[in-house]
Amino acid sequence: MYFNRSILSLALLVLVGISAPSVLATGSSADSSENSKSFQIDILLRSQVYLPTPRPIQDVFIVLDDKKTDQVYRIERNQTDNLANLKRETYAASTAITHDPYKVLAKPLGPFPKGSDLGFTLGQWLAGTGTGTYIEEDGNATMNFTFRDLVPNGVYTVHYTRITMPPNYSEDLFPVGAADGSQNSFKADSNGNATFYLNLKALPESSNISFKDYAAMYVTKTVPITEDVTWTLISVAYHSDGQTHGSDIGELGKDSHVQMLHLLFPKPYRTYSEWRNATVQVPATTQWPVASKSKERQPGFESIFALASPIAVAWLMLGRKLL
Repeated sequence: MYFNRSILSLALLVLVGISAPSVLATGSSADSSENSKSFQIDILLRSQVYLPTPRPIQDVFIVLDDKKTDQVYRIERNQTDNLANLKRETYAASTAITHDPYKVLAKPLGPFPKGSDLGFTLGQWLAGTGTGTYIEEDGNATMNFTFRDLVPNGVYTVHYTRITMPPNYSEDLFPVGAADGSQNSFKADSNGNATFYLNLKALPESSNISFKDYAAMYVTKTVPITEDVTWTLISVAYHSDGQTHGSDIGELGKDSHVQMLHLLFPKPYRTYSEWRNATVQVPATTQWPVASKSKERQPGFESIFALASPIAVAWLMLGRKLL
């Protein structure tokens, strides 16, 4: 009997010795996977008139009054439904024109002094699009975009824009990648096609606000505005002077013209519909999504391993009493 109990005790001790490192290793793998995240957004770059809340086209202008051909105007979404407007030539302004997407200034749509003929119609300008992906992981990011229907042989730059909504409106544009603008330019081919690829630091996030709170403050205005809401947008600008302008975007409306953009919604939402349909606001610190690399564990073994040690001790004590 002594021999049988000793064998059983030894077997249980061996089981404990084998199981302990396995449990520790499994826990370590899970912890490691939780520290890794990858977040991908499918990008669609289009004119600001196609945003969920459409904004006026900011940096190209058309003549609306044929009796005052020295003056040009910004165009809003409803005016793009007019085929006559889409066929009109576009112009730069003769001076830089401050962006005013929320129409907070005295004359947000113009008139402005007419500058040079840009060489394309409003319809051709609005046809330009970009698609691709923006992927974040561990504080870094990758942009991979494909463009079509751009200005043939046009010089372009990619920026990220930080816009704070009224009443404390502000707008700042920064080149993606290197701060000196040495990594953010590309040129369209003779057919208006282009690609852009860049590894960069992850962009600042848009404000972490639920759609419900946003709508209550800014759309239905049923509650007072209690916080500033700042959006991050990926912006693509055409440069009619053929210059990339380094760390600066150039003179907006005069020689630099933001043609298309993509709005980044509050994480973890990738699209407007995801954000709008969500019912719970997610804290900004939440990791979305977790890319787990640990192997699947068989259920129930952790409990067996946890019980193995006290069972072994009990059998040893019983064995001593029988000696």
